[in-house]
Amino acid sequence: MERERVLQYEANNDGQSIFLFYDRMTGVYTAFGLSAYYVSMVTEPYMSYSEEMEMPVALLRKEHVYSVRQTVKRIEHIPQNFYYFQMRLCIGRDGYDSWAAKVIEKHSKV
Repeated sequence: MERERVLQYEANNDGQSIFLFYDRMTGVYTAFGLSAYYVSMVTEPYMSYSEEMEMPVALLRKEHVYSVRQTVKRIEHIPQNFYYFQMRLCIGRDGYDSWAAKVIEKHSKV
């Protein structure tokens, strides 16, 4: 997973995009920042906080990805590498900051 690529996608997130990156080592998909926020609205991934990326991160098993695929519009897919989904409605950033604060709080208690 390329750090700069993730940061670029999340910096330019249009308020309804979900970007999932596949980690071959762990066999899970990851979503960061706003993508993690949006994906948490359609499935229940494991949530954490990435100190390196400085944003919340959602870890999704393949069955989570299947749930997302059934709920939102798939735009792009590179097998074993990347998914790009678009939510049917623009969610925007409303609620993101308080949601992220809760993720950070839970993460810091460990």
